Amino acid sequence: MGFFKLYKPKKYDYRYIYYDPKKEAQKEREKRMAQGTENADSEFKTSIHRGSFRENLETNKNVRRFQSRQSNIRLIIILFVLLALLYYFLK
Repeated sequence: MGFFKLYKPKKYDYRYIYYDPKKEAQKEREKRMAQGTENADSEFKTSIHRGSFRENLETNKNVRRFQSRQSNIRLIIILFVLLALLYYFLK
């Protein structure tokens, strides 16, 4: 059966050049937990608790109100300056 030599494609060996520090840290934590040198609760503590989404919603609403108010004040000042310049040039 060796009359013809069939073509065999070369194996594609891609080396990753992207470095993801979060993924590396996660792998390191998983490795430490698998060895048993670390408690599951020692490094990660969640900040989510009952009602935290409503609290964040209220704080974000206040921030949006403040930013909207500041934007409106800037708009009024710019309009006042433009009207003053228009009056000066037309006079």
